[in-house]
Amino acid sequence: MPLELSVTLWSVWLFAFGACVGSFLNVCIYRLPAGLSVVWPPSHCTTCLKRIAWYDNLPILSWFLLRGRCRHCGECFSVGYAGIEALTGLVFAGFYLAYFVWQVRGPGLARWDVYAVHMALLAALVVCSVIDLRTKEIYTVVTYGGMLLAVVLSGLLPAVQAGSHVPRWFAESHLDAAVSSLVGLVVGGAVVWVTALLGRLAFRREAMGFGDVLLMGMIGAVLGWEGAVLTFFVAPFFGLVYGLWQLLRHRDHEVPYGPFLSMGAGVVMLAQRGLVAWFGPGMSAVWQAVRGG
Repeated sequence: MPLELSVTLWSVWLFAFGACVGSFLNVCIYRLPAGLSVVWPPSHCTTCLKRIAWYDNLPILSWFLLRGRCRHCGECFSVGYAGIEALTGLVFAGFYLAYFVWQVRGPGLARWDVYAVHMALLAALVVCSVIDLRTKEIYTVVTYGGMLLAVVLSGLLPAVQAGSHVPRWFAESHLDAAVSSLVGLVVGGAVVWVTALLGRLAFRREAMGFGDVLLMGMIGAVLGWEGAVLTFFVAPFFGLVYGLWQLLRHRDHEVPYGPFLSMGAGVVMLAQRGLVAWFGPGMSAVWQAVRGG
């Protein structure tokens, strides 16, 4: 099969698969704040409570075929549902191209197990980000579950932590990878917790919530301590414009920061190699200082 055709087929398939994942993310985004189960009952109209048939639940396509309305009662469905599905599909296809075709992580370093773990993280970040934008809350069922899964998967798939520059404590690479994930979890959570503490002391009000601490812990558990630190410094570039707009238009000083940490994590996944090359020596010096030389 020609390479161009293979890349096209993989991109289309992963977009479709990502859109299906996005359909489930929509369920999580709606039901978690409502305190409902994400597995039961099956998808249904929230107005007439009629169950949505499988042919009316096709990601993106069904929204357009039904013109954004329930087949039974005519209630409008938000375009946000199709938007989340399209976004997730684009993320799955785009990261495939970045990792395997454009090789942003380095020649020969693309791996399907790492890609799968990163897509799982991005899916969790989409859920956390959208809920945070709507409610200014980050749900621990996602972050606690994500942190636990990240440590377990790192132990099972050491390649996930291959870029983490931490000392080897064990002869077994699987144990080292799990410990590297734990180090990333602690460092990720700690940088946000310290920032929140300093902000509270300086401004006499909560600067960042504990949900942001847990979110960064989940990011660090997957991307390692370097990835967590880089995410922390990349995120403000996304948050600054939104924060100024909120302040000028709504006079709202409270900005949900989870979406910007999520965007920062996405950038680090794509550009960690270059960012570490730029900032790696300084970060390594800090790490050595923390370890006591």
